[in-house]
Amino acid sequence: MDMERKRLKLNLRVLFVIGFTLISLFTLVSTSVALPTPQEQSHDCHSIDDLSRGDIREFKDNYIPKEYFPTPEYMVFVDLGVLLLLLLIGVFFVWRKKSQKAMTVMAIITFVYLGFIRGGCVCPVGAISNTTMGLITPAQVGLASLIIFMLPLIIALIIGRVFCTSGCPLGAVQHIVQKSKKNIKLPKKLNNALKIVPILMLIATVYFAIQSACFFVCEVEPYKVLFFTGQTWFEQGLAFVLGHPMEPKFLIAFGIGTWLYLIGILILGYWVPRPFCRFLCPYGVLLGVVSFFSFKPRRIKSDNCVYCGMCEKICPTQAIVIDRKNKYSYVSNYDCVQCNKCNNVCKKDAF
Repeated sequence: MDMERKRLKLNLRVLFVIGFTLISLFTLVSTSVALPTPQEQSHDCHSIDDLSRGDIREFKDNYIPKEYFPTPEYMVFVDLGVLLLLLLIGVFFVWRKKSQKAMTVMAIITFVYLGFIRGGCVCPVGAISNTTMGLITPAQVGLASLIIFMLPLIIALIIGRVFCTSGCPLGAVQHIVQKSKKNIKLPKKLNNALKIVPILMLIATVYFAIQSACFFVCEVEPYKVLFFTGQTWFEQGLAFVLGHPMEPKFLIAFGIGTWLYLIGILILGYWVPRPFCRFLCPYGVLLGVVSFFSFKPRRIKSDNCVYCGMCEKICPTQAIVIDRKNKYSYVSNYDCVQCNKCNNVCKKDAF
């Protein structure tokens, strides 16, 4: 029965990745087909007296713009409240050693609200640039951005990188997409070498924020196309239901290159867990350093551990090292994203 459930979960994940890829390719092809030809573009620049496409003067006189309802200002406080609630629940689940299913539920909620509905803009990753610019020109950073930047770091100082699974929309996507078992483990030297990239990304993010007020990390982050498109669909649907239809606009954000980049990262993330978290995210560097000094770090109890290696195999970030020969076990709190998978597989309550 357990094997059937595992196969069902695996098949559902594979179908999710394949289905999302096919839908994305279909929408891209549909969008490209709908683009006007050069002849059509030249025809758009027609005289106001050209009646071949209708009476422009009459349209102009009778046109009534649809009313635009901007996002209320209080929503930023709602978002902060949701972020804080997600973090606190995540802390509780980690503290009480809840199963990985509980953390997966938190990741799904994070993805749906902070990612799909709010467009991924409650983002401490981008807040690095905001905070950097604020250190130079305080008027350029708001209190909300500073809170978004500091809140996950404070939680990390208490119990580690809970934010990466419960609160971060980027981490939530990666948590949902990855295989549950038998992930590809990178060679130790390669894995350690790639950890240098996020440090360089952090330096580049700060540099470009100082030099040109540029949100560098937001340019290379692959999941924004998914979040922005989801937010557009949600806002259009909500406006239609409320009887306030918005102006027509494209429901597919960005170009084909950005979508292919996203699809490539999603496919990679299915086999190699959390590629952005581990090898690109500059905020993960800050969280990792703070988590190293956390008051309640994840540790392995040497008296309970039998060095079976199950936790090392299941860990998505390769944060656990088990040396069966020398009876040695270690958890890197710099890399651990508090997904609780190791707790789930350990039969000796060693964590």
